[in-house]
Amino acid sequence: MAIVGRNGTLQSTINIFRIFLILIILAFIALPVVWILSTSLSQRIAMFKLPPKLFSAFIIDNFKYVFTQMSINSWIANSLIISIGTMILSLIIGVPAGYAFSRINFRGKKLLLIMILLTRALPTIVLVMPFRLIMQNFGLLGTRTAVILIDTVYNAAFTFWLMSGIFESIPSDLEDSGRIDGCNPVQAFLYIAVPLSKPGLVTSALFAFIFSWNDFLFALTLTSPDTTTLPLGMLSTYGILQQGWTYMAAMGVIAIFPVILLSLLLQKYYISGLTFGGVK
Repeated sequence: MAIVGRNGTLQSTINIFRIFLILIILAFIALPVVWILSTSLSQRIAMFKLPPKLFSAFIIDNFKYVFTQMSINSWIANSLIISIGTMILSLIIGVPAGYAFSRINFRGKKLLLIMILLTRALPTIVLVMPFRLIMQNFGLLGTRTAVILIDTVYNAAFTFWLMSGIFESIPSDLEDSGRIDGCNPVQAFLYIAVPLSKPGLVTSALFAFIFSWNDFLFALTLTSPDTTTLPLGMLSTYGILQQGWTYMAAMGVIAIFPVILLSLLLQKYYISGLTFGGVK
């Protein structure tokens, strides 16, 4: 009994330590977000107070100024069009490719997978100039289409890699059963494999959206003033005398809001298991 009691006390101590460690990590992650939110709701003079205060009198004047005196609506629209277009194209290309790669065995399969992943491992600066020349030759330089295409190239490799592993986790016997019932290969893919891979689809879509939404270098190189995205718009306001850090913080809050909202809406798909779905 004494041994059991000591083990229980030790386990309780370990659990308390784990909770404490998790709280520290969460605080470390959340502090920048809380700080930028507090700054966006503060007066400009509050930024220069010593010691700095995390919470002060909250106002919404910064957001009013951003929406009335700046072209943020256009920047948001461009970012949304580019991000959604990249997400859709990445799924259209990466999901069927990942499925085919997982179901077909051939010589050099692992080498091909490594070569495809290398496109994702390359620094973005390596791809910028060749793509700029290509888009210029096709007359697409300065358009949203140019950014969507290069973002898709960069994200399709990740989607392909993730989905190929997920499809390999789905038993092929389920598709064979569907073919016995009259499904052709395309129907087996659409009606059996794709629904079972929903967590992977959501993850791939979310990663593609976030990468494209936060993209700076590709947008900086390929867009024009009419197709400026939100990150570039935020940069264009830096250093202007009339605008301060509170306005930058307000735009930062606006920039992270769609990503947080999308993550919360799709959160339920992260916890659904592929094995459970296959067995059911």
